[in-house]
Amino acid sequence: MIEVLVASTILVVIVMMLAMLFQQTSMAWRTGVRRADSFMQVRSAVGAIQRDASAAIDASSIPDALKTALGGGKQTFSGSALQFYTLTGTGFADNRPGGMPLRALSYITYSKEGQRTETVLQGDGSGWKKPESNVMKFVTNKDNLKTSFQGFEPEFGDLPTVGLPLFVILKADIELAGFSYDIGAASAGPDKTWGTKDDIRTWVEE
Repeated sequence: MIEVLVASTILVVIVMMLAMLFQQTSMAWRTGVRRADSFMQVRSAVGAIQRDASAAIDASSIPDALKTALGGGKQTFSGSALQFYTLTGTGFADNRPGGMPLRALSYITYSKEGQRTETVLQGDGSGWKKPESNVMKFVTNKDNLKTSFQGFEPEFGDLPTVGLPLFVILKADIELAGFSYDIGAASAGPDKTWGTKDDIRTWVEE
């Protein structure tokens, strides 16, 4: 009887250790996957901002009439939002350098939550606001991730703090929501009956 009890105890301990090892490995795997997904979200958001910012032009060089047609938005690179004008497009209407250039003036904004808006100046002089999008949601969110920017901070270096900055510092805030599970093992003991004195448990049930 004692040998059976000792063997059962050893078996329960081994099962418990294997269960805890499996639990820790599973949690580490899930945490790693969520972290990789969140980093992918941040990279996609930064890539979108980088593409727009590379075409940015100083608002002081844009005629007031054109800015008014686009809503008259200000140029901001700090705080809770990015707001700037871009000039995109290449080539000429008649494929000659002396022809009319094909350029599109836009006013673009980004919020801390990754919300992007764009208003494009059309050929008739009116502004057309494209549907809003969220650059944080380019990656399918399957693990209840919450990713946002803490804010935007421009860096001008030795240049005057007006116009376009040399670069913008972005700090991301990533929250990983998940669950932890308690895994244990138990044995009814040699008599194979629960609720008796020979029961073996790895935790206390109330």
